[in-house]
Amino acid sequence: MAIEQLNGVRTAKAALEEYVEALLGAAGADAPSAAAVARSVVDASSRGVDTHGVRLVPWYLQMIEGGRINGRPVLGFEKKAAAVGHVDADNGFGHLASYRAIEEGIALAKEAGVAAITVGRSSHHGASGVYALAAARQGFAAISMTHADPAVVPFGGKKPFFGTNPLAFAVPAPGEEPMLLDMATSAIPYNRIFLRRATGTPLPAEVAVDAEGHPTRDPHAATAVRPLGGADFGYKGAGLASMVDILCSAFTGMGHGATIDPLAGSDYSKTIPIGHFFLVMNPSIFQAFAAFDARVGAFLADLRRQPAHPGQTVMAPGDVEKAEAARRAEAGIPVDAVTWAALEAAAGRYGKAVPQSWT
Repeated sequence: MAIEQLNGVRTAKAALEEYVEALLGAAGADAPSAAAVARSVVDASSRGVDTHGVRLVPWYLQMIEGGRINGRPVLGFEKKAAAVGHVDADNGFGHLASYRAIEEGIALAKEAGVAAITVGRSSHHGASGVYALAAARQGFAAISMTHADPAVVPFGGKKPFFGTNPLAFAVPAPGEEPMLLDMATSAIPYNRIFLRRATGTPLPAEVAVDAEGHPTRDPHAATAVRPLGGADFGYKGAGLASMVDILCSAFTGMGHGATIDPLAGSDYSKTIPIGHFFLVMNPSIFQAFAAFDARVGAFLADLRRQPAHPGQTVMAPGDVEKAEAARRAEAGIPVDAVTWAALEAAAGRYGKAVPQSWT
């Protein structure tokens, strides 16, 4: 399968995060919002999740400039039960609200053992995995998910109904970064279409459809993606997408995905509220953390030493991203040429310095 070649520039993680934060602040985001978005997208890019990394920043700048996203939200939190809470995002960045949800969930889970936190009146929050990972880095297991506007055809259908409705799970792992599963319930993330347009790479077979619902590998012709499992087994992805949609709509008070206007629509003055759902679990309530840690470590070690086909390695969820994070920590984070040009143009508009980069 062809992969994207990010032929652009490379930058150091800290410099890139500072750059993104400065651009968002100049566009109208307050300091907490700008910091949360920069933390999220650079975290994703640092681990190779480029579809939901820095390449989203030019789009976020458009939305905050147009008023679609409230750059200075007043977040609200309501504790609804001993282990249930709700964050009102005030139409602000989903990244800020999602990190807040994780912190509130951790606070409740310390006592209750588990906490369910919903987020309403939010917006796109980037890679769902960064929030589950934030909890796991503090010793908690977490599940995070979000719905979105229609971009995925239902199984057997022609027209988009679901968002890509990602689902992420993270758990602490002894002696290494947490184990992280971060996946769309669609065959590919919808953002991969745009990344492949920017990098001139064809799409894999059977993952995307054109305006008539026919399969296409041309990212410029693709208008929607198929559910996880593709043409033959997409009922599995569609079922997962349904679950995520219910948790992020009926439980948060937001409309389900098919009722949401396009997030990338041309009228950037209109807010498009969406919902997120988080579950935070405290391992030490279930059993002694040392025993839990040992069992996770044993699972990972056993999985990784399973016999593999020639030239292949059995890996645990997140192992690919861990390896890429190590490479990028040394070589810098790559940013594709289209995205870098857009960021440079924004820096020129706002009078901000462009960080040192190398090819």
